[in-house]
Amino acid sequence: MIDSYMRYGALAAKVKALYGKRLRFSDFEHMAGLPNEQSILDYLRSQPGWSAAVSAALSAMTPSGYVGRMELEDALRLQVWREYEGLNHFVPRPDKNLVAFPLRQAELLAILGTLRRLKSHGRVREGVLAMPNLPFKVNRKALASCKDYNGLLAAVQGSIYYEPLLHIRPDDPNVLPDYTTTEALLRSTYFSHIYRIIYKSYAGETKSLLLRGMGERVDLLNIIHILRLKTYFPGDDQYYSALFPMNYKLKPEKIKAMCDASDVSQVFAVLQDTPYAGRFTAQDVASVEDCYRRSFYTFNKRQLVSGPPSIYTAVSYLNVKSTELKALVNVIESVKYGAHYDEEFARLVGE
Repeated sequence: MIDSYMRYGALAAKVKALYGKRLRFSDFEHMAGLPNEQSILDYLRSQPGWSAAVSAALSAMTPSGYVGRMELEDALRLQVWREYEGLNHFVPRPDKNLVAFPLRQAELLAILGTLRRLKSHGRVREGVLAMPNLPFKVNRKALASCKDYNGLLAAVQGSIYYEPLLHIRPDDPNVLPDYTTTEALLRSTYFSHIYRIIYKSYAGETKSLLLRGMGERVDLLNIIHILRLKTYFPGDDQYYSALFPMNYKLKPEKIKAMCDASDVSQVFAVLQDTPYAGRFTAQDVASVEDCYRRSFYTFNKRQLVSGPPSIYTAVSYLNVKSTELKALVNVIESVKYGAHYDEEFARLVGE
């Protein structure tokens, strides 16, 4: 424990200082009642956790003095990346591969965005958010401008995603791989990469903590995928192609039983004989999605607030901050477009 404080004390102190600047539920409630995104921008000027984003948004202001939703959201995302960059200076060198997980996630999303653009023949546009000088393994600008799948492959060479994408390259250069299959492959590649880092670099309580944080997430995502197919595509039997090929508490025989179940009620019957029994408020996919969201956030917040200093202190903060960003984006979209304001989500994040 003493070694942990010596190794991660400065990192933990930095994280606690950043966490102290978070938005509270009262802030979300106030912003949800504002008339437009410009008003949200004005309010965020007084919030230390997001005030730097306001300066970035103001720099993108049009000559008429208008800051749109996209400009504001880009500025908020950029601030998260700047916090990541600053926090990374406190991460010991042996832990940097693990703490690079947001970079690997961003690369995955950029690849999927490129595939969507190529499939729509350019009708779907994916912007390239300007970021600090971070060690990305894909060429994000090349991704945004590539014209075909070979161009996509060239842009991701050197990343963890190159070999899987090369493996599914169609023989016909004018054909693109199936989007759903590609998404599942890339997400499996991401989780497998993180698992390898954990098993190779960590031991003891830290390893158990990292595996729990990752493992429950994968289990719940697999349950959600099965339930979505059972609910929305009951005749579809393509389960395994989109499942993550790993498990934590959910044993392979239980996953098979859920895939073989005749309907949603039978999936929940199988779940009653697993460690996830009693975790869901109702027998539908929405209840599992809500459980996933709550479990992910509360686990990370608990480690951030009360866990001893460790590398998971940084991991948990980055996860908590990204969840806060999602809640903030939800408020902006509810004000701008009249979208549903997720009060329960805001309460979860702001409590």
